[in-house]
Amino acid sequence: MKTIIVIPCYNEAARLDTAAFLNFARKHGHIHLLFVNDGSRDNTQALIEAMAQELPAGISTWPLDKNKGKAEAVREGFLKGLTMAPEFIGFLDADLASPIETVLELETTLSLTRKDIAMASRVKLLGRTIERNPLRHYAGRIFATAASLILDL
Repeated sequence: MKTIIVIPCYNEAARLDTAAFLNFARKHGHIHLLFVNDGSRDNTQALIEAMAQELPAGISTWPLDKNKGKAEAVREGFLKGLTMAPEFIGFLDADLASPIETVLELETTLSLTRKDIAMASRVKLLGRTIERNPLRHYAGRIFATAASLILDL
């Protein structure tokens, strides 16, 4: 196993695209999808377990007993994922707001450049449609600008 992708989930049953995740995991056997169920109260865990049963080599679940928030779900997923000794580890939102294939681009970037970190962002490019709450968009841009200035990027 080369890459583990942590996918935090909270009440995602209505919008979890299980077919997209299963197809991706089948096609890219070196990537393991680790779904962290963050105390969902809907059918999320059952959907994740069904995917893991269908493709146990490519998909697993790490259920949390109660909702702890996205950041904690990602952190706990990373801790669990690191026990599997991956070459790369990352995370992706369960709603696939960023296309799952982005994982492959980041993996390639890390392999070719020998960098320690690669990040992607949902930037509005020609030919792409991204629906965003304007307040959230501008708050994100302010954060990204501040982080760039602080990190001298």
